[in-house]
Amino acid sequence: MIVVKDTMRIGVNCFLLTAEIGGIKQYFFSLFRELLARSDGNKYVFFYFEQNLSALTELDYALWKKDGILLTSQKEIYNHLDKIDIFFCPFGSLSPRPLPIPTVVTLVDIQEVFFPEFFTTHNLLARQYHYQGSTSLADRVVTISDFSKRTIVKHHRLKMNKVKVAHLCADPRFYKAEEIGRRPDCKLPEKFVFYPANHWLHKNHDILLRALVWMKEEKGYLVNAVFTGFDQGSGYQIGKKAKEYGLSEQVFQLGYISVEELAYLYTKAQLLVFPSLFEGFGIPLVEAMAAGCPVLAANTTSLPEVGQESVAYFDPSSAGDLGESIVELLEDEQQYNALRSKGRLRARDFSAAKLADDHLHVFKDARDSFSWSRYLVNRWWWKYLDIVKFLLRIFFINLKQKWKSFGFIPKKA
Repeated sequence: MIVVKDTMRIGVNCFLLTAEIGGIKQYFFSLFRELLARSDGNKYVFFYFEQNLSALTELDYALWKKDGILLTSQKEIYNHLDKIDIFFCPFGSLSPRPLPIPTVVTLVDIQEVFFPEFFTTHNLLARQYHYQGSTSLADRVVTISDFSKRTIVKHHRLKMNKVKVAHLCADPRFYKAEEIGRRPDCKLPEKFVFYPANHWLHKNHDILLRALVWMKEEKGYLVNAVFTGFDQGSGYQIGKKAKEYGLSEQVFQLGYISVEELAYLYTKAQLLVFPSLFEGFGIPLVEAMAAGCPVLAANTTSLPEVGQESVAYFDPSSAGDLGESIVELLEDEQQYNALRSKGRLRARDFSAAKLADDHLHVFKDARDSFSWSRYLVNRWWWKYLDIVKFLLRIFFINLKQKWKSFGFIPKKA
């Protein structure tokens, strides 16, 4: 009797991996640091490109480079299918697609469905085409919260068992924040609330600035705020708005910082304040809880799922509610300390080992459920249907814009 080892050769498309992609980058590194360190017989073939090289330095070079293949085009992946059993795209887009082998794609959320105003027409079209096309053609879809699963299943019209949840985890260094933290080389206030987020519009930085104004004017309460993260070309201009609101002396911008510097800020901050309007998961909540920093977060999307009873919540549409919540927490020592203790315990529920195990289950499920008949349907029907649907969207959007210019459709005020 021949015994077949239950191991897999997993191809990984790194094409979209860059330093500026936000929390999804941390997901990638947490997952593959764990998977590459295991001695389980699985092989990971990284399809990488020149633009990925600087980011990939965060992984063990000897481990990822061993079976890595440098490409100049994603289409070249077709030439290497004999080297893999499963194809995995961790950044939202299954490319190339479809493939005659089991495929898995990670889609963290579909923010564009809820806040289309935060995206250009080009980005909306690209997301509709690539995201929905990818979840339709993949054998399995990974997402990062039950909230994201419910919304993706509903809006992409998928079966529940096709979408699997794998919760994110914090970098393990945050659990040792007191030991590894390093003060940033810049001016910092003695006391401050902290918000680490790239300056995208959905991160809702404005409500925190207005809450600082509200506390100063309504309560005579002066609170400093420290911000980190990348600027975005069409994003929120924190410095400009802080000056407009008369908050220049209370607002401190640090830009992009290291994990050690971030850990330091978590240990010194009075609170992590997280007013984001939309999150597929919200990894800073776990980082802060692991570091012992109490968390005050918006009561929307996935955040209550992640924080549960270990986090305090507020209405992210109300500067007054946020300001009141900050003041209450800073003055209520009992609740403040309870959040700190509960947070440390809650952070233990998220680990790289569990993240990796969840993905291995999905890879095996995709392999076991692969169907040649479904692939042939995808190859000769759905692929071209998606292209037709995409072209029709462009046609009707252009038509709608022309009608607006002629006055047939009233413009919004």
